[in-house]
Amino acid sequence: MAATMLLGVGLSACGAGGDAAGGGGDDTVDVGYVQLSIFSPLFVAQDKGYFADEGLKVNLENVKSGQDAIPLASSGKLDTVLAGFSAGMFSAIKTGLDVEVVGSMGVQPEDRERPPSALLVRQELIDSGEYSSLADLKGRTIGVLGGEGATSAHYVGMALEEAGLSLDDVTLTQVSNPDIPTGLETGGIDAGFAAAPFWEMAVSDGVAEKVWTTPEGTSGTGMIYGGGFADSENGQKFFDAMARAAKDLQGEQRYSEENLRIIAEATDQSVEDVKSTPLYTWLPDLAPLPDQLAAMERTWMELGALEYDQPIPQEEYVNPTFSDNVGEGQDGTGGSGG
Repeated sequence: MAATMLLGVGLSACGAGGDAAGGGGDDTVDVGYVQLSIFSPLFVAQDKGYFADEGLKVNLENVKSGQDAIPLASSGKLDTVLAGFSAGMFSAIKTGLDVEVVGSMGVQPEDRERPPSALLVRQELIDSGEYSSLADLKGRTIGVLGGEGATSAHYVGMALEEAGLSLDDVTLTQVSNPDIPTGLETGGIDAGFAAAPFWEMAVSDGVAEKVWTTPEGTSGTGMIYGGGFADSENGQKFFDAMARAAKDLQGEQRYSEENLRIIAEATDQSVEDVKSTPLYTWLPDLAPLPDQLAAMERTWMELGALEYDQPIPQEEYVNPTFSDNVGEGQDGTGGSGG
């Protein structure tokens, strides 16, 4: 979902400063990221000095979407991009852009009652009996951030598959997260996939009910390296620092006072706002999830969002080497856990 969040482009306030993207020295890593809490390991690693411990100076640059930033990573203007996966990413790889998916970011936690994102159905349809199960979404209009080519569309497809339906059985329309509650209230959409706190707002206002969320462990965001950075020594150093931060965010540690402060400052929120919103979790080694990438690619091929009909061999764009080689030393030197 983060892939199409509209955010201004500019150096982040939580960055280390220094040279502009693409202009640093051998120890400088230029990172494009979308300013959302789903990328918290980046913020924690920067604030707690884990990149500095690896001898790296990290420049953080806000980007509108991963799709926009991938060509910058391929050309070396950015070293790595943290963003949501999209049909545009697969199209870019298919055309030969030199990038690799090296890790995952936020994954769905086990909490089904207050997940970070959820599928909503308009309350009026439920009250009238027109909706009683996911199968009743057939023929309905569903709002998703980013439209057919974004991660939200893939998630809706997962829900429909459980009911024996496909995305061809519904109409998907682009709606931003903040506008989904209004669309449900006015009847502009019948259902919508939204992130917290927006899905919670719709439910608390009596506009909609939560009917589904992604299975535990689902992830639609990750870490993408440019080919040149993947071949450099700094690639593993950067990944090690990120994994060290991910270990600080395990379980309820992600809600520690220190981590909440870091996330709030990095995402321009208050600590109370972050604390009150369900957070994703992160794999301790931030390993990539090739099966989920393959499922997303299939979804977008079936929708016609990709101009090819045979999957890209995963060895061409998924690289698990960095998570496999996360330094054992960080187990003893990792952060305080908040």
